[in-house]
Amino acid sequence: MGFLKNIKFMKKGGSNSLLEKLKLFYNALSAPFIQREEEAEVIVLSLLSNEHTLFIGEPGTAKSAIVRRAASLLKAKYFYYVLNKYTEPDELFGPIDINELKTKGIYKRRIEGKLPLAEIAFLDEIFNASTAILNTLLSLLQERIFINGDETIQSPLISLFSASNDIPDEVELRALYDRLLFRHHVRPVSESKLKELFKAGIEIELKGVIEEEPVMEISELKKIQEQVYFVLEKTKDRKDILQQYARLIVIFREQGIQVTDRRAIKGLKAVAANAVFNGRDYVEPKDFMVLKYVIPETIDDFGKVAAIVSEEIRLPSRYLKDLEILERNILRLRKEIRRLPTYDFRIISYSRELLIIERKLRKIAREAIDDNEVLSRVEKLLEIIGEIKDSLVSKSSLYGKDL
Repeated sequence: MGFLKNIKFMKKGGSNSLLEKLKLFYNALSAPFIQREEEAEVIVLSLLSNEHTLFIGEPGTAKSAIVRRAASLLKAKYFYYVLNKYTEPDELFGPIDINELKTKGIYKRRIEGKLPLAEIAFLDEIFNASTAILNTLLSLLQERIFINGDETIQSPLISLFSASNDIPDEVELRALYDRLLFRHHVRPVSESKLKELFKAGIEIELKGVIEEEPVMEISELKKIQEQVYFVLEKTKDRKDILQQYARLIVIFREQGIQVTDRRAIKGLKAVAANAVFNGRDYVEPKDFMVLKYVIPETIDDFGKVAAIVSEEIRLPSRYLKDLEILERNILRLRKEIRRLPTYDFRIISYSRELLIIERKLRKIAREAIDDNEVLSRVEKLLEIIGEIKDSLVSKSSLYGKDL
């Protein structure tokens, strides 16, 4: 992806420097890891959206390491814990303050260094959470609120990252699963990158993990989050974007992928975050590709969602490939028509073929909307078609009839 190459908007007030810092943060986050650029992207999008993430996959794929690095690069308060079926609420939310209980009779927890005061957190095997933990965790994730005795604490939590080998089937865990907006299937490093992985691993074994200085402050991240909400606000008035987004949601549901109304609405925030991540203050259809991290419900859905979005938004690379094929056909027609004698019977079939190509070009132009490269090529090809039409007219008065 072309991360933040298009840093043009909001030049006043230092937003350019903030976006440059975001780019630096992403690069620094992914740098020590082999083939973990996509995981770094998901982390950045989660932080920009002020939402939570689930990493699905086997242990040993650097999930917790890359999240810990994100917290370090932001100098954020970090909390990490591995849950099992015996994990008690005290372990996440803090032990009971015995002194408060004895002197004041208030059931209160000592939350220093625990999840309620974390800015970035990682819960491994999150679906091992007991019923006693679930209710408090849901409130913390959704409302950023922690009830501590007679006190309501506003949690500074920006994003909670989590991991699991599997997707839960239990009804009581589905609410938690739905609160985790971003979902990403983490795969082991590919065979072609194993040598690089081994070299990096040996380096860490010999020298240890080298701590780096923070590259961005939490306050700066919050300013970029404001830009995400600004883009989201503008999207309300984008009928073309909302119509295309609605069509995608309908297609997902028709394909058997469950998309709750909550997730459909939250998905637009992810789309806005992707626009900001790529240096724009407006959403483009290609930003819908971020839905591959939002919509999947099952492991099989990950590939399915990406394929559906790619097909529906017709990414520029796909347009350009189609245009290459259409251009070859147009040039072939021009060459063959030039050789035609006057009033040749093949003029009608050539005319029909030309008309089909023209309709395809105009359809691409309608769908491409603001893609200048695609629109420019379409315009040039339509000009050539215009010339061919003139040639056909000169060869036969039959052109235009019976098409």
